[in-house]
Amino acid sequence: MKKLLLFSAIAFLFTGCTKEIEKPTVGFEPDELTFTADGGTLSLKIITSGEWSVDPGSAGWLTFVPASGSGDATVEVTAAAYADATDRTASVKVVSVNEGGSAEGSLTVVQSRKTPPVQPQVREITVRARGGEVTLDAPQGYSYVVAVPSAIDWITVGEQGQDTFVLVFRENASEEDRTASVQLVNSKGETLMTLDITQSWRNVFPGEFLIEELFYTSNIVEETGSPDRYHGDQYIKITNNTDELLYADGLMVMEAKINSAQDVTYTPDVRPESCGVQAIYVVPGNGTDVPVEPHGSLLIVNNAQNHKATNPNSFDLTGADFEWYDESTNSAYLDVDNPDVPNMDKWFCYTMTVWSMHDRGFYGYCIAMPPAGTEMDTYLENYRWEGQYILQTVAGDFTMDVTNAYLVPNSWVLDAVNLSVEEVFYTLSFDTSLDAGYTYCGTTDLDPGRYGKAVIRKKDGNGYLVDTNNSASDFIPNTTPSLAE
Repeated sequence: MKKLLLFSAIAFLFTGCTKEIEKPTVGFEPDELTFTADGGTLSLKIITSGEWSVDPGSAGWLTFVPASGSGDATVEVTAAAYADATDRTASVKVVSVNEGGSAEGSLTVVQSRKTPPVQPQVREITVRARGGEVTLDAPQGYSYVVAVPSAIDWITVGEQGQDTFVLVFRENASEEDRTASVQLVNSKGETLMTLDITQSWRNVFPGEFLIEELFYTSNIVEETGSPDRYHGDQYIKITNNTDELLYADGLMVMEAKINSAQDVTYTPDVRPESCGVQAIYVVPGNGTDVPVEPHGSLLIVNNAQNHKATNPNSFDLTGADFEWYDESTNSAYLDVDNPDVPNMDKWFCYTMTVWSMHDRGFYGYCIAMPPAGTEMDTYLENYRWEGQYILQTVAGDFTMDVTNAYLVPNSWVLDAVNLSVEEVFYTLSFDTSLDAGYTYCGTTDLDPGRYGKAVIRKKDGNGYLVDTNNSASDFIPNTTPSLAE
């Protein structure tokens, strides 16, 4: 009996001396993390005696390295960049477990909002009349909304992304620019960027298409010593002087009414406001039918024939882009049509037979782009030149009515080239704001040396055509035509 009691006492003593294991606790240093909107990485010390793991819950914008461990540990916490306008907060759980049980700690992580710029960017955007989609850079690092004023029905918002967004523009068929201010704002309505938008009435701007070359003198037929009577190998080369695809649909190609070698005074002088023209041929198309690649050209010719077949001095023009064609009222003077080369649309010409460029170079030539939607009938109804001129002769001065001519507003003109000959020069066909000088072939009137010569625009060191609005310096006069090279 005594032995049994002794054994029981010893067993009780042993059991009473075993230490009870306490469940873990969880602590953090620091007890809260705060990130800027730019994100980044901060160090966090987890203080615990158990096996621990991080549960970020719905805070997918946070990463923890390591995300689990044993005992006290330092963890690198990384927050992604944040673009919204309000702070965001996450409550991250850390669970620790040992033999004594488990414990849970909660870490608060705050990321500050993306504050709007103190001075939001203002961008000026110019859009062509034809409209369409325009892709623009979004404000970087922000969540944004494109706010188009409700009164602006010609702009809608297309696809939006983190880096770019799309605005869609309707065609501007008016004769005036239209403007709008579009705001890019955050979710609190604070301005991130302002777009000051102008949609032009133009599809092409002055200087984008340029007259690169005029071959108006024609080539001599060796048997006769003079050109053929139709001057069929004349041509005009028009070039896209930009790095952007342009469309030539609707481009007006015109001959001036004012003769640079004639002593005539017009009343009033229309040149400060308009170009007086006597021949108008227009590139056909519905807006995007005639694309011209950057630095590409259109070759517009009198007759798209292989003139070398009958005149070795001439050119093969069957590869032309367009030809001008006239339905003559005189059976003795009929034009020649190449069915494989599109004809220019003929809006007006002073002659009832076949038009050719003045082979002595007394008339200037210009190109223009009218407002979108301009139709031939409407133009001819509204832009007739109704004026007078004083013809000065040895017999006296005579007041005459201007006939067979139309006006093209200078604002429509993309390029103008005055031509003349020094010996007989009297006045410029176009206003000095469009062309302050003139270029030439031949040095005297009726100079036989002018035949087979052209005027060609110079290029700068980067390959762009020179355009200072002064043909006296912009062109190489009296030179070999490019098609002869």
